[in-house]
Amino acid sequence: MTKYRMYMTKKHQNWTMGEKDALIEYLDGDDDEILEFAIADKDFAIILKNDLTFDITDTRQEAIDYISNIYRNYSICQNNDDLCYIARDNTDKKYKTAAAAQNDGIFDYVYVPRGKYYIAKYGKIFATGNSEKDMQEKMYRHYRAKYTFAY
Repeated sequence: MTKYRMYMTKKHQNWTMGEKDALIEYLDGDDDEILEFAIADKDFAIILKNDLTFDITDTRQEAIDYISNIYRNYSICQNNDDLCYIARDNTDKKYKTAAAAQNDGIFDYVYVPRGKYYIAKYGKIFATGNSEKDMQEKMYRHYRAKYTFAY
């Protein structure tokens, strides 16, 4: 149920629940605009696409659920064991050495040392890195859009 009207600049997320015209001075160039949203209460979350206002949700959890659905095919994992050779197509198959992987018929594997991260799309590893943040950035580049939220 809509209780409030909120206006927000697309580029910098300046917002008001007052008059739309109050944001005109905050517009930044010809490609910026003032967006209008209907919200249920003042406990809302802002979904950003490539750091620009994309949508508003009534709760923080709705924003998390929305973004999780967008990136549902990606998984970011940390290798926490000594089995460092991971099959590229089946991350459940891990081996201590390359020879052990090859003996099991796995020739397409990725070396992920203990404590390092890897990212997979549809269960197939496509990148490794040092931190979860690095993996998120690679996911954004791979998806070609970065969805985040602010509340």
